Amino acid sequence: ENPMPDSLASATAAGWVAGTLEISVTFPFEYIKTQMQLQQEASALFAGKDRFRSPFHCAAATVRERGVLGLYRGGLSWAIFGGPRSAVRFGTFETLTAASQRRGMHQRLGTPTADTINGFAAGMAEAALCQTPNQVIAIKMIHDQSPRGPRQYEGLVHCVACIWRAEGVAGYFQGVGPAVTKGAATNAIRFLGFGQLKRLAQGPAGADGTPPPPLATWQAMLCGGIAGAVSAVATQPIDTVKANMMGIDGGRYRSAFHCTAELVRAGGLRVLMNGVGPRVCRVFIEVGLQFSLYEYVGRALDRAFGSSSKTN
Repeated sequence: ENPMPDSLASATAAGWVAGTLEISVTFPFEYIKTQMQLQQEASALFAGKDRFRSPFHCAAATVRERGVLGLYRGGLSWAIFGGPRSAVRFGTFETLTAASQRRGMHQRLGTPTADTINGFAAGMAEAALCQTPNQVIAIKMIHDQSPRGPRQYEGLVHCVACIWRAEGVAGYFQGVGPAVTKGAATNAIRFLGFGQLKRLAQGPAGADGTPPPPLATWQAMLCGGIAGAVSAVATQPIDTVKANMMGIDGGRYRSAFHCTAELVRAGGLRVLMNGVGPRVCRVFIEVGLQFSLYEYVGRALDRAFGSSSKTN
């Protein structure tokens, strides 16, 4: 049973709308999480006693210095890429799910396993095509505004131009290895978790084969939020390595393994979990909104264009 909209067009459009709406709500958590992750003793921009002492201190100091809009530094990149990355994620998952169903993969392996494999592949596509360049731009802009940041970027366009002049196209794909790994792992966990929780919430089909009713909006949000929070905790170390490889001084790390070793050498294993609190908050809201909006928008689009929805 497919929890997604009926057609690829609906899946892509629903993912685009869901991604654009959720990032406008959740980006301040992303900003705070990234600032905390970049506060590494291995970094040339480590601020010592001037560093942010906690996520709350980071939020308060940013608002005091730059106003509420300071929490949206780098957010324009996420707003631009938010729709495409969700469209790629859900569109790829829908395409792979339809293909695996036609080939009997769900029957042979079981729906949870098929969801995990398809989610893993969807995450790789999203990270490689959209999320890596998006986050390179956003993280450099956030790092630029850290306590010891050079304040070198005037805005999004200037940041994009500076990366291009310094490193060309390759500059937008710094940290692509951990980004793809994290994207694949998080989406595998999210699609598997959401599918399992959804089936649990819906209950079995009727005795006459009638499918269970679709999830209420709050149920879809809760199922998606829980799946997202689990994925955030599980992949936080990879996300921290990725963030530091994409930062202003990310070029000093030769590989993801070198970056991990340098971070742990300077600050211990605990630094790999820096920013996990705000990330869990953001991802719970993000994934909850995305899955609930995705299902709602997908059903609306299917009705509008006359498709027979399979979201039941």
